Amino acid sequence: MTQGRDGHSARRSSPLSATAKADARAQEVAALRAALALFLAMTSAARAAESPADMAEVWRLTVGALAVALAMTLAVIFWLVRQRRKAQRAQHELAELSLAVEARGASHWSDTGVPEVDAIAHSLQDMDERLREKRKRLSELNDLLMKSSTIVSRAGADLQLRALLDAVPVGIIIAEAPSGRIVEGNHVIETILRRPVRYSESTQAYSEWNAIHQDGQPVANEQYPLARALAGENHPQLECKIERGDGAYIWINIVGAPIRDDKGSVIGAIVAITDIDDIKNTEMHNQMMNRELHHRVNNSLAMIQGIANITARTAQDFSSFQQGFSHRVQCLSRISTLLVQTSWERTPLRDLLMIALSCGSHDYADRISMSGEDVELRSAVASALGLTINELLANAEQHGALSDDDGRIAISWRIDREEDRPRLILNWTETGGPKVENPEQTGVGHFLITNVLARQMGGDVRLSYRTEGLQAELSAEI
Repeated sequence: MTQGRDGHSARRSSPLSATAKADARAQEVAALRAALALFLAMTSAARAAESPADMAEVWRLTVGALAVALAMTLAVIFWLVRQRRKAQRAQHELAELSLAVEARGASHWSDTGVPEVDAIAHSLQDMDERLREKRKRLSELNDLLMKSSTIVSRAGADLQLRALLDAVPVGIIIAEAPSGRIVEGNHVIETILRRPVRYSESTQAYSEWNAIHQDGQPVANEQYPLARALAGENHPQLECKIERGDGAYIWINIVGAPIRDDKGSVIGAIVAITDIDDIKNTEMHNQMMNRELHHRVNNSLAMIQGIANITARTAQDFSSFQQGFSHRVQCLSRISTLLVQTSWERTPLRDLLMIALSCGSHDYADRISMSGEDVELRSAVASALGLTINELLANAEQHGALSDDDGRIAISWRIDREEDRPRLILNWTETGGPKVENPEQTGVGHFLITNVLARQMGGDVRLSYRTEGLQAELSAEI
């Protein structure tokens, strides 16, 4: 096909058109020749006629022959016209088919009855179908190549993103907008949670992460920083407890941010997750310790105030008050130091007795024996029991077994488990000292032991003034 001046394909005259024209001219010439031959034959017959009657017959035949020849000529001409129109219509349809094939449009053909044209049209259709099949295969191959290139490119980008995320020392989760579907999570978050990343399909499925607030209430879907960042919040943050793969709950800190395109629209969100379980537990332990320390300080101040008041009631002068008060406060200080070393939790009884007995004026290790099983006491009980032992020691130094060189003291204890709650039973037994009589008047130590300290130990103190020496039985909560 050649291009015309108007940009469309110009139609070339088909060889079929020339053939049809030649056939039509041949048929016309044959018809004229037959008519002329008939006319000449009739003329010759007229000349040869001898009578007028023969002449009339000849002319009648001649006219008839001419009429037949004319009719045949007209029929031939009519047939030729029909054939020409049919050929022209077929050629027009063939031209349209050629243009459709060239433009890669739909090529439909209905037989025209012109064998030559129909044969050419079918050949064009076959060629078009083969070309379409080849174009389809080429297109599929091109799409496959493009897809492969995209996949390779995307895979390379994904590998780079994965390497980058795994290099970050915090847990990372990325979600797409607007659905909230989680599309990426790094290795660190799996280490923190001890399980694979849960690729939630939407923000409404975030509850499957099983996070709770400090008060134990579940974290709602819209409260997760990832959901809040998807909603446009710039720096959402949350501290919560989340369930690990082993079923334990740990404290984590979540900080999020939206991911925006060049137009400022949110296309995704990212959150960074940090394991703060150790920090949070230490913080809570410190808070508990601060509360406990505050409580203990108040108790110690109350105890010191009580010791001061009781000592002042029986002191003869300020000097005696200062001596008695300072001794008791110094012992309380040593006991408090021991409690701090054990974090104000459980204090070994044997260590407590060693501290309380070290507050005496001398070292009585060879004159005081101790026996009993290992027992640990609560800090409140330990503080009161230590002061009680110190008062018994001070009394032994002034009036009891330690006031001369031969006296001895035996301290023994056991656990009474017959009641609902186990109790400590401690016995203080003095022997070898001066003869003991039941006192007519008790002092500050007696009052402290039997009233103040016994109440703080949650038990009882029973004193027996035997002739061979004082015996005290103390009971306290464990």
